[in-house]
Amino acid sequence: MIFSIKNKVATLALLTFLTSCSSDDDSQMASGNGEMELYFDNSVNGDNLILGASTYTNSNNETLKINRFNYIVSNFVLIKEDGTEVVYDKESSYFIISEEAQLNTINLENIPAGKYTKIRFGLGVDQQRYLQGETAQQSFWDLADANNMTWTWSTGYRFINFEGTFTAPTLTGEKTFQVHQGSNTATDNYREITVTLPNTARVRTNESPSVHFIADANKILDGNSKIKLSEAMNLAGTSASVMGGEKLMTIAGNTTSMFVVDHVHAGGAEH
Repeated sequence: MIFSIKNKVATLALLTFLTSCSSDDDSQMASGNGEMELYFDNSVNGDNLILGASTYTNSNNETLKINRFNYIVSNFVLIKEDGTEVVYDKESSYFIISEEAQLNTINLENIPAGKYTKIRFGLGVDQQRYLQGETAQQSFWDLADANNMTWTWSTGYRFINFEGTFTAPTLTGEKTFQVHQGSNTATDNYREITVTLPNTARVRTNESPSVHFIADANKILDGNSKIKLSEAMNLAGTSASVMGGEKLMTIAGNTTSMFVVDHVHAGGAEH
């Protein structure tokens, strides 16, 4: 009996010691900065997005072959489990995701250690940044221009560049389409999006989580509101384009549901 009690006391002391050490280690690692990777996996209504090869039929009964799907994400805010918000450095917070250029990964650096449960970010370039002028953002402007994400400086950035060909029941043969979302003097089509992580992203000095986003290109035309490309044809009847007006505002609304987080890897990239 005495031996059994001694064993129990020793076991309890060991557990207390290990718990204390674990708590101390976690407290120590919770200080300092770490990194977080964001990986954007482009899809179409649950299927992998394959440029120029596969076709995708939406609920408008229009069949699309996508040749380009690029977009700008920006202004990242990481939200901890206690609601604390960590605003990523604005000067470094503009990125291009491009399926054709295989730009899919963003590395956020100098992130305060902590447990993160939500991420808020922008789709496009906010007016505050744009109004700082071309010189202030020359490096990103050049990158955007190289990836077909600009008009002229006076008309600004394309937030989304979505292009390809399509067929529709009301049309004969295959037509081209272009959807270019951006802001203009009449409307501000920059949108903020908040996603909830399915499991905690724990940032430590020695632990860099990878957050796996899925972006659904189908939401652009076939989201909460429906846009028919067949109703955006040019006068010659050869192509459809959406670059302004009410349709573009509708698309801007649709894009707020374009992103979800599929999973979070605790220790890095395993997409």
